Amino acid sequence: MERAVLFCNGEIKDIEYHKTLLKADDFIIAVDGGGRYCMKMNVLPSVAIGDFDSLDAEIRTYFNEKNVETIPFPADKDYIDMVLGIEEAQKRGYKDILILGAFGGHRADMFFGNLLALANYDESIVMKDEENEARFLPEGKRLHLKGKPGSYVSILPLSDTVATDESDGLKYPLGGLVFHRGETRSISNELTRESASLGIIKGSALVMMQTR
Repeated sequence: MERAVLFCNGEIKDIEYHKTLLKADDFIIAVDGGGRYCMKMNVLPSVAIGDFDSLDAEIRTYFNEKNVETIPFPADKDYIDMVLGIEEAQKRGYKDILILGAFGGHRADMFFGNLLALANYDESIVMKDEENEARFLPEGKRLHLKGKPGSYVSILPLSDTVATDESDGLKYPLGGLVFHRGETRSISNELTRESASLGIIKGSALVMMQTR
């Protein structure tokens, strides 16, 4: 089982950069209006899912003509479309999931909702765009990062307190530190080489890294 890639209806500025993130064997899920990015990248999704309130009729027609599996949901539903896409990918057995087009957009509530929704899963799900990468890191887990030296790495506590394990490849060592939700001491660490790792021994957090 390889990787699932979700295209969401946020903001994708650099189409060519996002093309470089794709692999030939990725299982592509178009999440509602994210289907327009599939069209821009000339990628045919295997599944289109959502209430389709933000996907143009001509794109829906094209997907139907190409026999793309469609999973419709009513507009009045309990979950945002990105979560529906994640649940569908996991139902099909995919553990590694890359989410594109979930940053930015015109609605800040949806952007933050997408970020916070990661807390329902684990570190194998990644939200990424041209400049940022976000993962949820639960208690007792360790995260391995790859990026450019000098790239910023920030820990955003979701629990009241976060206690960190030993780190590797970061400018400011993390072992034995405690951070509290809402404080900013854990923002703007830096990679000192192309790979790094960090862990949490108590609490949970979002980990965000600058991608370029």
